[in-house]
Amino acid sequence: MKRIIGILALVACVAAFTTSCNKKCTCKTYAAGVVLRTDEVELDKDTYKKCSDMNTFVTDDNGQNKTGLECK
Repeated sequence: MKRIIGILALVACVAAFTTSCNKKCTCKTYAAGVVLRTDEVELDKDTYKKCSDMNTFVTDDNGQNKTGLECK
């Protein structure tokens, strides 16, 4: 009985490590400092390591009005 429980525990651990966790990022689209939309986006781990790597926004000279995409 102990061997069966040990084998099941080992299988559960292997299964937990082999399944990939999909990370969700919250991305906001800005235009002149105003949020136009907010989306939940799945992080593409082949292209990006973290959500902030998907940021494509720019700010004006005073650093306040964002335009583009910001992900967290």
